Amino acid sequence: MRRSFVLLLAALLVCGLTASVLAAPKYGGIWRDALNANPPDLNPVHATDTTSAEVIYQIFESLVEIDNEGNIVPLLAESWTSNEDGTVFTFKLREGVRFHATTEGGKPTANGGREMTAEDVVWTFNHICDPAVNSERAYFVDMIKGYADYREGITDHLAGVKALDKYTVQFELSYPFAPFISILGYNSFMILPREDVEKWGHREFNFHPVGTGPFKFEEWVQDSKVVLSRNENYWMKDADGNQLPYLDGIEFRIIVDHNIEWTEFLAGNLYQVYVDDPYYEQAGGTKMTVNPETGLKTAVTNLGLFYERPQLGTYYYGMNVEKPPFNDKRVRQALNYAINREVLIDLVLNGRPSPAKGVLPPGMMAYNPDLAGYTYDPEKARQLMAEAGYGPNNPLEIDLYYNSSTLHERVAEAMQAQYAQIGVKLNLRVLDWGSLLDGVERGEYGMFRMGWVVDYPDPDNFLYVLLHSENIGPQGNYARFNNPRFDELTKLARLETDTAKRIQYYQEAERLVVEEAPWVFIYHYATFSMVAPFVRGYELPSFGQYANKFRAVWLDR
Repeated sequence: MRRSFVLLLAALLVCGLTASVLAAPKYGGIWRDALNANPPDLNPVHATDTTSAEVIYQIFESLVEIDNEGNIVPLLAESWTSNEDGTVFTFKLREGVRFHATTEGGKPTANGGREMTAEDVVWTFNHICDPAVNSERAYFVDMIKGYADYREGITDHLAGVKALDKYTVQFELSYPFAPFISILGYNSFMILPREDVEKWGHREFNFHPVGTGPFKFEEWVQDSKVVLSRNENYWMKDADGNQLPYLDGIEFRIIVDHNIEWTEFLAGNLYQVYVDDPYYEQAGGTKMTVNPETGLKTAVTNLGLFYERPQLGTYYYGMNVEKPPFNDKRVRQALNYAINREVLIDLVLNGRPSPAKGVLPPGMMAYNPDLAGYTYDPEKARQLMAEAGYGPNNPLEIDLYYNSSTLHERVAEAMQAQYAQIGVKLNLRVLDWGSLLDGVERGEYGMFRMGWVVDYPDPDNFLYVLLHSENIGPQGNYARFNNPRFDELTKLARLETDTAKRIQYYQEAERLVVEEAPWVFIYHYATFSMVAPFVRGYELPSFGQYANKFRAVWLDR
């Protein structure tokens, strides 16, 4: 009997049911967490990275959101409808949602805590798409009617976004676009208060962010911490009618060294930690319960609750195809043949992520399990290098730029050792995350570490965003890849409404990318999180820890 009770208790803890079964939620306490870099931008309009997004998701909200299992669910919009051909979408907004009334130590915001309405949605999308604002992700919604005319200065507004009444907003598209609703859940499309953006200007708003989310901005000490406080006027309630959030606030400390982060977690100074090597076994990752439907693995340990699940993302080394020697396809292919992905993953990552054959991760629509990819073939790599003019008498030396992180350092050192086996010297150049991203967007670096975790669950977010020639630079195509046939295929897939045909286009496009090799395809992410034993209401999203919303988290102590 006692053993059965213990097993039941463990199952309840793992399933996140402790809050409702064993105790009522408690208000109060500060959630203490860590970011592995200083966020480049807390203004959603300009944020393009997961570090910034982790904070943004607490302060701001969008019309819809993508839940922990990757489903699109209502948020600021309580419902929506579309016409038969998928070109007109009408959203009914929630009533009574208010922007933050105070922020930064209780100072009044410019909007005065007023109610959010359809006019705010219209203004926000016009602001994002304004060419003067130059949002890096505005092109995600280039299918909205009038986008091109607005960007080119022919008109002074987006023709396709209209407020039908105070709580109804309508979007009209120039053509059917299957992932449109998914895109609206991306962090660039958070609804903003016009007064505060105009008070500070869209660049300075980065340091004074104001939204409708469960937490308000309080303080940002550069390279040290970001502090948020509870939004006392938040609109959402739990299933029992209790006001959310439960927490008094959140403190994100900026800790670049993962060893320090782990030590701080063990000392009780952090309540959640990414479980990286060499701590996987210590965390209890070798004895996990698996949910066959979601792939979520869980374990109850003496340190707390351990979560692990596949993540829709890809870790890669990009190569700027406009810069020598990466303008030679033979070099790019050789650098792919030269690495043993399985050995690297086993030695550096405890065998957890899956080797990448191409761009799309398992679980993504159009993922092709039969994609050939690159096998480990050092002889083939040497042959290609020789054909490109490199060898013992003319060795190739490459600078690899990566952002400071224990994990990135270990992967880079493993890659360095493997490349040495084919006579390539890899020089490791470490930068902070903001500097790496800035230089990569400008095309300054020949080879660089990068990763992509899905913004919206559609292959368009990988193939079109990251590799179409229209998106070279800050828009996402950091390798500056330019291939007319690939561009044609990904455009056709965007316009196609038949899912089978879309998959066909995307799979052909991915085979072409693998052949041209603008990336060194390394692995597809898995995500791991350990939370303190007194944490309740925590869930690990399929997109990874960065996508978590802490509005329903509470501390049972």
